[in-house]
Amino acid sequence: MNSLAVRISLYAMVLVAGGAFSLLFTGDSYGAFAVSDVPADRMGAFFTMLGAALVALIVGSWGRYRFVLILPATAAYTLFVVYGWPPLTWRGLRGLFWEIGTDVYRAGGIMYMERVPYDLAPGLFVILIPVVMIVAAFATSATIYEESPVISIAVLGLTIGVLSTVGFEVGTGPYFAFFLISAVALLLAAGSSGNLVRPGLMAGVAVVALVLVAPKAPLSNTTISPGLIDWTRIGTGGTSQLDVQADVGDYLTSGRDAELLRIRSDETLRWRAGTLDYFDGYRWQDTTEEERGYGEEVDPLIETEIVRQDVEVLDAQTDRVFGAYSITNTSLRGARENTDGSWAIDGTFEEGDTYWLLSNVPQPTEKQLRNAGSNYPTAVRDKYLQLPRSTPSVVEKRAREIERRYEPATPYDKARAIERYLRTDGGFIYNLDVSYRRADTAVEEFLGDGKQGFCTQFATSMALIAREMDLPSRVVYGATQGQQVGPDEYVVTGHNMHTWVEIYFPGVGWYPMDPTPGFSMPLTMEENAPALQVSAAGQAFGPENISLERRNQQQQPQTPQESQKTQKTERKKADTTTEQIPAWPFVMLAAALLVAAPPLTKRALLARGRPEDLYRDLVGHLRDILPPGRAALADSPALTPTERVMLLAGAAGVDEEPFQEFARAYSDHLYSGGPRSAEDRHVPAAHQRAVGAFGRLPLWRRIIGAVNPSSLVARAGRSVAAAKMSAGKSLRGLGGKLRGGFRR
Repeated sequence: MNSLAVRISLYAMVLVAGGAFSLLFTGDSYGAFAVSDVPADRMGAFFTMLGAALVALIVGSWGRYRFVLILPATAAYTLFVVYGWPPLTWRGLRGLFWEIGTDVYRAGGIMYMERVPYDLAPGLFVILIPVVMIVAAFATSATIYEESPVISIAVLGLTIGVLSTVGFEVGTGPYFAFFLISAVALLLAAGSSGNLVRPGLMAGVAVVALVLVAPKAPLSNTTISPGLIDWTRIGTGGTSQLDVQADVGDYLTSGRDAELLRIRSDETLRWRAGTLDYFDGYRWQDTTEEERGYGEEVDPLIETEIVRQDVEVLDAQTDRVFGAYSITNTSLRGARENTDGSWAIDGTFEEGDTYWLLSNVPQPTEKQLRNAGSNYPTAVRDKYLQLPRSTPSVVEKRAREIERRYEPATPYDKARAIERYLRTDGGFIYNLDVSYRRADTAVEEFLGDGKQGFCTQFATSMALIAREMDLPSRVVYGATQGQQVGPDEYVVTGHNMHTWVEIYFPGVGWYPMDPTPGFSMPLTMEENAPALQVSAAGQAFGPENISLERRNQQQQPQTPQESQKTQKTERKKADTTTEQIPAWPFVMLAAALLVAAPPLTKRALLARGRPEDLYRDLVGHLRDILPPGRAALADSPALTPTERVMLLAGAAGVDEEPFQEFARAYSDHLYSGGPRSAEDRHVPAAHQRAVGAFGRLPLWRRIIGAVNPSSLVARAGRSVAAAKMSAGKSLRGLGGKLRGGFRR
């Protein structure tokens, strides 16, 4: 397959897949293609990976020598980009190989210990550049020499899907969109060349359609992320992994109905599993060290209430001891207390495990908190006032805004001011459906114009603003009290997983606060220093944001009979759902029809072949290849057909001569005083020549124009307006006749 259209489409796919590898990196620019004037951007990694894909597709197109050249080309490109020109002495080469080995060893540790995206490190490029080049060369060879574009599409699509999954973010969206456009273009080009048999073409279309509609298929929320299976998602059909580093958003969306823990407690409390203290600009991490102390967790002079909890592990696996802060004793042998007041075991809890624990719930007074001051221990200041260099300026902006608005006098007043600003006064909305495209800009978007999110965004923002205002803070991972199923008995589900904030006060210890709208600390935890309470009517609640009033109603104790009835109802619903016909075939069919509808409709409207139909078709062609909004320049009713056609042709950048010829022929048809049949013969021929001018446009523009429904929408709007005008005239005429009849 050596046609130009096939190669262009294929090469576009390969370059898109290569560039997508840059999503694995973050931080400053790197390598031979560094863009030093774009700090904290991925462009350095992007150009490095794009270059790798470019070299690989050139090698993959090199005929019979392609597989012989790929290994030396990969080695040469990797060495040059990562380490520059190689030394020419034996000692220099030996030092270079030692450096490469050390870098690869460190990169292995980074990939094992850290989550994507990684900081730029030479060893990571040594590992990943060969992956890019081998995949790119294989995909190129599969289409050009093995004549199997379907294999190329599958390999490159799978690659982008894996990057989407391991990246834990939706930054692959633009890459995926360009990949789909290139894949469709490749299938069309290969099919039109006659070298692709019909089964192969249909298989390729099925691959693209499946990739498009798979996220909407049944159970997709628990198994599929954009592009591929995401094994990091918690699902209702499998055991839930409860870990401090986990994304609470996964529990709140994919696994909200999974029953995780059953807890019996005399008091309604928050169940704390651990804390996160270090923010790198993208995510929180737990970096506490067991041998170091970080201030008093709870000062001995603070009043506490002893509460016992009995915990049963349900559908969950974890090494964390969930319990109220601060745990003082437990029935678990070998359980250890961490330096952040959390507890853990060496093994893993399994379903059915039980334990009890005792907690001393701190209850400092408002006076004690307000008089705590800011004389923080050095260890607390060093760890819990940390801010990354990439902290967006909007954090400082919000901190100054809070200081001006509330004029807090003490650290405690500052903390309550931040909490109040995020919960009620700042215009922020609780929304589980929000999706910030890049992890490294999520804080900036949320505190900027976004102002929508769930507990992760609210807790992160409060912790960062607190540190900006010189308040030691940390993010807490745990759960709300759960659904009350009996007297003093609660079931914690994925819906109850939650994050909040703890602020350090000298002479008091760590004190919890929750900035998320619609959530408040249990009364036992705020006995002597309650936060500002806001009525449900004063808050903006999304569909997932259950107000405090509704939450209390839902958590009223159920009688055993009511509980059994509820369980039977849920089982009946589950059985009914299981027996239903799968919806995904219908979704795939609907998606295919949606894509095919515009070109088929345009063809149907052209079927009669009248000069008016040809004119509307040509104007529609021009409208549909223009960017959104550009076609409006030709919508004025004052324009003649010739002016409209030429204005659109100029905006579209096509050869204007054929369109001028068509406009002249169509004008002759409209305004000629001679026999219409003689003039009409010139219009179809001119139309064919004008349509032929579209063949010289790039393939991607032609594909977009074919499936773009803009001209159909505009045409339908004009038809509706004309119908309304005609109906109005008819009604006015009928009214005149009726009035004339009454007069007679």
